[in-house]
Amino acid sequence: MGGDSGLSLEITMSSYQYYPTGAHTAARMYAKFKRPVNHLCDPSAGKGHLIRHAREGFIGVPDADLPWLADVEDRPLGRNGARVFDYARKRFGDVRQVSAVEIDARHHDSLKELDIQILGYDFMDVQSLATVTSVLMNPPFARGEAHVLHAWDVVYDAELVAIINAESIRNPRTQERQRLVELIAAHGTVEFLRDQFIDDVERKTDVEVALIYLEKTPARYMDLDRLLGGLTKGDALRGEIEVEVCTALSLPSNFIQDTSYRFRQAVAAARAASEAVALADHFAEGMGLTLDEMQAKGVGSDFRTEAGNVRAAANADFTVRYDNLKKRAWGQILRSSLLNDRLSNQARRKVEASAESIYAMEFSVANIHGFLAGVIQSLPSIYEEMIVDLFDAIIERSSDNVVFYRSWKSNQKHRIGMRIRKSRFIMPRFQLSFGGSLDYESERFLADVDKVWGYLMGEPHGYDGLVAAMKKSDLRSSERIASRYFDVRYYKGVQTLHFYPKSSEVVEKINKFVGKLRQWIPGNMDEANSDFQKQYEGGEALTKDYMRAYEMSARNSYGYDRPAIALLRNLKGKDEGDTLQLDRLSAAVDMVHTQRGLHCGPALTTSHPVKSICMGDQPHSNEHYRQEQLLLLAA
Repeated sequence: MGGDSGLSLEITMSSYQYYPTGAHTAARMYAKFKRPVNHLCDPSAGKGHLIRHAREGFIGVPDADLPWLADVEDRPLGRNGARVFDYARKRFGDVRQVSAVEIDARHHDSLKELDIQILGYDFMDVQSLATVTSVLMNPPFARGEAHVLHAWDVVYDAELVAIINAESIRNPRTQERQRLVELIAAHGTVEFLRDQFIDDVERKTDVEVALIYLEKTPARYMDLDRLLGGLTKGDALRGEIEVEVCTALSLPSNFIQDTSYRFRQAVAAARAASEAVALADHFAEGMGLTLDEMQAKGVGSDFRTEAGNVRAAANADFTVRYDNLKKRAWGQILRSSLLNDRLSNQARRKVEASAESIYAMEFSVANIHGFLAGVIQSLPSIYEEMIVDLFDAIIERSSDNVVFYRSWKSNQKHRIGMRIRKSRFIMPRFQLSFGGSLDYESERFLADVDKVWGYLMGEPHGYDGLVAAMKKSDLRSSERIASRYFDVRYYKGVQTLHFYPKSSEVVEKINKFVGKLRQWIPGNMDEANSDFQKQYEGGEALTKDYMRAYEMSARNSYGYDRPAIALLRNLKGKDEGDTLQLDRLSAAVDMVHTQRGLHCGPALTTSHPVKSICMGDQPHSNEHYRQEQLLLLAA
């Protein structure tokens, strides 16, 4: 198996063209950058070797091979033996923002350990790297030129450094290669290197590489004369903006396409706005101060503040605008009906708790579908949690909702199971708003009930559920309200809702689902003997007897005394002070079973006479057993 696993990993690595960059090559790549590196992106990140080398200071690379050290005067720093060179070697290791794209999801954990924002999976699906200032890439050699060209197309104002197969440049036999050669001639340089994947690398190859540098500089706001030449002179600049400019075009009906379209339009407008603001501020600073400002500063009309860099100002302003737009766009997806119609309130909150990591991803149709596909794939576990959460919420809200029974097989000490009453359960704390309808949180809870019921019955969302029924009714009348699966009645004075399931089928589905999950009942009821099934099915009547015995034992106890809550707390490892309640409840159940002659256990698989089969050890006699239970109850 070990050999097969290694072979499988090697095949996967080869299919993704996984050849991590060594420290020496990484240093040569970083040395190409001429501008400050503010937002670095690695679009074919692998395990993050290019980022790691920079943060580690390019271990094993001589000082002479790091060009940025040439102007640094090496000297001791402090008393710990560190030198200036030690810090200067990590010049690129402290970049303000680092992001990555990586197609192999197995490498994502390595990237997260480096605190790298993951923008997506397949770089060719990425639509924009609008705020990236520096791209550093070692793309798959089989498609190197395509990745470099795509990077050029999706950045706006950035430097791009890449290593690709040298043959892509030496033999430009395709349109893609020809375009790349033309770009290099117009906007950059290329250097051919050998033996870059021989030493200090995870996987070796002797292929010759081309080290490419490209600089993309938008001329629109750098060429001020060209920009000014397109402006109308004089007061005509103050004319009204045409209505058509602000009117959205007819948008696609598909929600995701619609949101993506709006996002792209907003980004384009934000870029133009950032450039206009930067340019306006630049010219305003050139005009000088207002009279009030000159008076406050005590200067004359010849005073000028130092003019800022237009490019830097525009990029800084656009970064803020772009991040805000991306949060807005992802927010539309997170709060869309695509999720709200499927997820419970609590499940949705958990998704939203991960919003920051979602915001880091590029907002593109591919990433939206990938995110939603991940949610859909997780739906079974999400609904499992929703069912358990609803079960616990019903149990916790009122003791009248609980039916106890002796559990089948449990790791818990007390071997007690619970289920929801089949005929009726009560939910307190339902408040009305000023207009007489349920408040928001109450509606969200009912929506969660609808989602679980619909899921268990195989119904699509949107049926006439509890929320819809409540909105159509006058809750203050206390009349019965009918919905798809329930009749409900609201009692305004005590703010409770009484639920009357039209069919016990769904309630029993929930009970058995949770019972099997928590090992309170067997996977198949036929595995249990008739006594076990009898005490489970007749639990409503037996629970009255359990509670009478329990209450007799609890007469002299003080404080909060709800065994159902105690049992749930015990299951979740929060059994502080609850042990005595559970001891008494367990003793009460055992005593009632002894009185009724119930011996719960597995179904008989043999014809040999057996007096009784129980999950625990049998006492020598029923009378002796009953005495033990009475002592426990009196504790």
